[in-house]
Amino acid sequence: MSRPVSPVPPACREIKWRTTAFLLTDSCRVPLGATVHYRSRSPFVITLTLHTPTGDTVWHLDRDMFLAGTEGPVGIGEVRISPAPYDRVVLRLGDPARSVLISLGRGPALRWLNTTYTVVPSGSESSHIDWRPLLDALAD
Repeated sequence: MSRPVSPVPPACREIKWRTTAFLLTDSCRVPLGATVHYRSRSPFVITLTLHTPTGDTVWHLDRDMFLAGTEGPVGIGEVRISPAPYDRVVLRLGDPARSVLISLGRGPALRWLNTTYTVVPSGSESSHIDWRPLLDALAD
């Protein structure tokens, strides 16, 4: 019996945005280096890496949710995103009782997100996932 043939997805593309994020506290804004990363083979996910003196903290976020959060409040549980004054977007990350607030520039975030939607248009995400390893494992 022959194995079903899974279509080969398009070549993997990676898009990075290096920026300065701000950790918001009651009394000040603390600048943090940040890298936002997108891989077309993981088309639903963006990765936010916050570079701190004690090491990197990595969050995996839903791409559509991040986009929606630039226009209005979205999220539940440990990830909430909303637009903020002065052309910013704020992410509340972590347990609601012990979360942190991270601020990013809304305009640059939207430009970066638009690039990801150019690479992988909304609705075409599944065709960019490489299903072959899973199908091979199931066939064995």
